[in-house]
Amino acid sequence: MRKIILPVHNFWILVWLVFLATQIAAAPIGNDTEKQEPVIHLTLKSVQDYAVKHAVETRNATLDIKETKKKIWETTAFGLPQITSTIGYQNMIKLPTTLIPAVIFDPDAPEDEFLELQFGVQHNATVDVAVNQLLFSGPYIVGLQAAKIFLQLSKDQLKKSEIQVKETVTKSYYLVLLAQETKTFLEENLKNLQRLLFETRELYREGFLEENDLDQIQISVTNLTNTLRSINRQIRITQRLLKFQMGMPLAKEIQITENLEDITENMNARELLRQNLSVHNHIDYKMIITQEKSLSLALRKEKSEYLPSIAAFFNYTLTAMRDEFSFFKNTDDSWFPSMIAGVNITIPIFDSGIKAAKIQQARYQLKKIKNSKRQIEEGLQLEYSQAKSEFADALENSKTNADNVKLAEKIYNKATIKYKEGLIASLELIQLHNQYLNAEASYIQTQVDLLNAKTKLDVVLNRL
Repeated sequence: MRKIILPVHNFWILVWLVFLATQIAAAPIGNDTEKQEPVIHLTLKSVQDYAVKHAVETRNATLDIKETKKKIWETTAFGLPQITSTIGYQNMIKLPTTLIPAVIFDPDAPEDEFLELQFGVQHNATVDVAVNQLLFSGPYIVGLQAAKIFLQLSKDQLKKSEIQVKETVTKSYYLVLLAQETKTFLEENLKNLQRLLFETRELYREGFLEENDLDQIQISVTNLTNTLRSINRQIRITQRLLKFQMGMPLAKEIQITENLEDITENMNARELLRQNLSVHNHIDYKMIITQEKSLSLALRKEKSEYLPSIAAFFNYTLTAMRDEFSFFKNTDDSWFPSMIAGVNITIPIFDSGIKAAKIQQARYQLKKIKNSKRQIEEGLQLEYSQAKSEFADALENSKTNADNVKLAEKIYNKATIKYKEGLIASLELIQLHNQYLNAEASYIQTQVDLLNAKTKLDVVLNRL
């Protein structure tokens, strides 16, 4: 048996080739290596819930609440003990000179003679600890109450943002359904037209129809095919818009699991029309009430500026004086302590009318918000009447267009039979087909209009 001896470098090449071959053999074939993310199936409820959690508007409103809570603590902490410490050091590079009459030390000295004396040491250090406590302040007490109102304003704004986000994504959701329903309808009609085109071509070959009839059908097939391509692009655009408004990554694949007919059948229109408006439960009215409370407290705060404020303080100070810098050395030199405690009472006496002017401004702002409150009450009543009327009109239009679709389909089906029997021309058939398409498109649009009108009414009734 012959022995084959490989050079060292050839041996390692062979090992590498064997390893590479095993890796290739173990690797999956085709596109199985690509991990595809699962399609997210969405209903209207899941779209609204996802948007409330992930939309930029609601996330920012949630952060506003957290920020407001920190501001409340900032206001509260202002009236709690404040402790500060100060460490000071002075290097008297050149001691100041003081002139003293010489007669103080020498009675025989001339009166105009002065002695030049220097007092102090070069190095001075102090350590001071100060404690301040607010005992009474009218603006502080009112400020604590106003901080809670400010927190309620932030919560109201979050609720408002949630309603707006739900309204926005709901309308976009209906746009996606509109495009998908239109696509389904057009696909069915395209199949019917293509079948009719095939039959027309066969009849033309047999000599029963003219070439013009075949061309008319072909034009309709081509136009409907182009329309379908446009609808497919619209579906992609509306889906991306919906994902953007929901706060969902645009790369995610979504699929709508509902259709317009199911939603309209389950909306219970009669019950909705019987609902009455409760202005006091509407978020806009709640927000204006909270703003009114806030401005009332602002007026109280300005009035409280006339009250005295009382604060207590305590200071503890250590002082050291050295001829040389030896503060950190173990020496017998002492640090001299001093302590002081007291109370400061600040009493406003005269400010040339500044406080009075601020009080009047606060009163005017409170009057303006009361006027706005009455306007919002009347505006909500008007908005409710309009929304209810629009919903009733949309409901009637939807029923009318549904009947028109059935009638247009009936006419077109009869015309198709007549066309195959040679009783009508292709041009008349195409016109009736277009009439059927327009009737169906109008019906789908009125369904979306009905759902949008319902959404508007839900917002007014605080049902969204």
